[in-house]
Amino acid sequence: MMPHTSPNYENQDIDFKRILRLIINNWLLIVILSLLAIACAYVYNRYTQPVYTAAGSIIVKDESSNSLGPDAVQLQGLDLFKSQKNLSTEIEIIKSRLIVERAVQKMPFPLEVSYYAKGRFKITDLYKQTPFLIKYDTLYPGVYGRNFEIKFIGNNQFEFGFEENKENKTSVHKINEKFKNKFGVFHLVANPQGQMLAEHENGYSFTIHYPTSLPGMYRGKVNVYRASESTSILVISVTDDVADRATDFVNTLINVYAAWTKDEKTKIANNTIDFINEQLVLVKDSLNLSEQNIESFKKKTGITNLSADFALQRFSSFDNRRLEIEITMKSLDSLENHITQGKDASLISTSNIGAQDPLLSSTLAELNKLELQKKNLLINSRAAHILVKQLDKKIEITRQEVVKNIYSFRDALINNLQTINSTLNKFEKKLAQIPSTERQFLGIERNRSLNENIYLLLLQQKERYGIAKAAAVADIVVLDYAEGGWQIKPKKNMAYIIGIFLSISASLSFIFIKDFLNDTIADRSQVEKLTQVPVLGTINHAHQTNGSSLVVPLKPKSAVAEAFRSIRTNLQYLSSESSSKVVVVTSTISGEGKTFFSVNMAAILAMSDKKVLLMGLDLRKPKIHEDFDVPSEAGISKILIGKASAEEVTFKTKIANLDVLPSGPVPPNPSELIMSERMKNLINELRTKYDYIIIDTPPVGLVTDALLAMQYADINIFILRQRKSKREYIETVNKLYTDNTIKNLAIVLNDLRIGSNYGGYYGGYHYGGYGYGYYDEENKKTSLISRVRNLFNRQ
Repeated sequence: MMPHTSPNYENQDIDFKRILRLIINNWLLIVILSLLAIACAYVYNRYTQPVYTAAGSIIVKDESSNSLGPDAVQLQGLDLFKSQKNLSTEIEIIKSRLIVERAVQKMPFPLEVSYYAKGRFKITDLYKQTPFLIKYDTLYPGVYGRNFEIKFIGNNQFEFGFEENKENKTSVHKINEKFKNKFGVFHLVANPQGQMLAEHENGYSFTIHYPTSLPGMYRGKVNVYRASESTSILVISVTDDVADRATDFVNTLINVYAAWTKDEKTKIANNTIDFINEQLVLVKDSLNLSEQNIESFKKKTGITNLSADFALQRFSSFDNRRLEIEITMKSLDSLENHITQGKDASLISTSNIGAQDPLLSSTLAELNKLELQKKNLLINSRAAHILVKQLDKKIEITRQEVVKNIYSFRDALINNLQTINSTLNKFEKKLAQIPSTERQFLGIERNRSLNENIYLLLLQQKERYGIAKAAAVADIVVLDYAEGGWQIKPKKNMAYIIGIFLSISASLSFIFIKDFLNDTIADRSQVEKLTQVPVLGTINHAHQTNGSSLVVPLKPKSAVAEAFRSIRTNLQYLSSESSSKVVVVTSTISGEGKTFFSVNMAAILAMSDKKVLLMGLDLRKPKIHEDFDVPSEAGISKILIGKASAEEVTFKTKIANLDVLPSGPVPPNPSELIMSERMKNLINELRTKYDYIIIDTPPVGLVTDALLAMQYADINIFILRQRKSKREYIETVNKLYTDNTIKNLAIVLNDLRIGSNYGGYYGGYHYGGYGYGYYDEENKKTSLISRVRNLFNRQ
């Protein structure tokens, strides 16, 4: 015989049918856990505070938006209203504390006080739906963040309560009347936007928030992101416990940001208009003085009409140019003063400069751009931030460059002015030939004309900036305002899906881990994979035995009896040459059912008209006498010590053809008695009287008695029990099989439970016949509680 090598059970192919049987046989566990998960998901959805989100979208304009028209060359040169937007910067501005704080202040419903309705398991934020409003005139320390309770008690009264030192303190007040306590002066009024005042079962509560904490609280709720990388569309969303509040905050935030961008655009126009107004006052005084001088001169000379057209025409172009240079130099002086003092260069009008010196204009544009970047950074950064420091260095360098360009431009203007003055001096000499009166009048008229031109020019510039201010619009277009909010937490359907998924995963994990950790015998197919020893048969679990091992005689039509009949048939093929067969029954440990098998095997053989002797060779722990109600004082032990004969200690049973030879008193040396010559002679003597001798022996894993008895046997049966015998016990069987010292070794798998974790079919054999009524098997009904308990007790 070839040596037997024990297969590696863990490396066998996956048995999908067995896995499916495990799942089907534990369906109740899966259903219970799934129902529990659904109940937990329902409770979670019912009592978790919902969270909503609302979103709106805007388009940030990225093109130049010049409000002055195409003829405003000076403004275009200085880039006053040009808006090259950086979307990342705009996102940070929208989320900045400055903008969020303005939005908090401009909310349609004040956020300083939060109102709640108290439920049995959760508190609901009411927002606009609150039936009352709390007004306060004075607040004292300790009021902020504290929870105050309100309960209406009828008769236009309410109860005001709070907790202090773990004690609830209350006071009763009337609606619409002021009352004072240690926290301030309050009065409660009805909310026209909310529900009507009612006696809520659990009452209401409110909390007053510290004003400076609200912007920080809502900044964490704001999210701004680009709709896509290829567009300048920004999506502004807010999450909140109340859908209406999230919607209101998104829309308010959009409006505040739009107003802020418009204010930034008009700030330069306002500063320029203020500067022009100051200049107009001065020039107007000079113009009035010139007109008064003309009037006085005419009265003094008595001349009412002098023609100075020729001189004015000659001097007009030079005078206008000198006028422009003087205005430009004044602007240069103001600009230089602002730059050297470190002030914002955008606060001084530089329109004339931008039209005449492109180099200075570009340098000023760069300075304005850097200062704008610094303003945006300071919205969300401290002054010491490294980016701000870097910008400060760039701004300082650019300021020095601007001053340098101012000096250069001023020198050029001075040269031009000297040339013009030289030309005018030449004309003055020619005018010396004009009569003295006319020459004096020409000088006075020229001075008046100069002031008038300056005044008109300033008025024109003021009008242009006024038009720009009036036409200024925000640099954004509102694409969509938020309309209602949608719930993002809890996601009800997702909660049920996750709950069912986790319950199924947990139940399957429990089933498979329990099965993986279970090292006991599962079924017949597993036994056949682990050994080459033939499996003689399987025996189903016996129900309602009333403590007796004799099942076959009591229930001859049961599935258990039919299993023994099948084994009886298979037994005939082992040692067929022997007329009288000695069958030794053993197991690895106690409790695997070897005595149960021996008793019923002997009974089923006797029922087939065979002369059968059941011998109890478990001399250490005798039990057979209990099943047949025979004396325990007489038995094999007395035969082996020579104090009794076989006929004296062999007893007839109620079953025809079945005799019992009990173990007798427990001897001090069982092993020596079994290996004695008397034991051999006793077996030979009994062979002549019986067709079958069934010997019940002790477990081989505990003592050697069974191994000694096997040398007398024609057939050796090793009992394994489902859920009881471990897989490693089969190694004992394999060793006996490979040693070739034991005759006709076979295995019987005992106590199979139909419909258990291991399925109702074992290696293709099914002896139960359940559902078809073929056997008179008991229909035991198991309660639901017992079935649930069995889910966790199965091994």
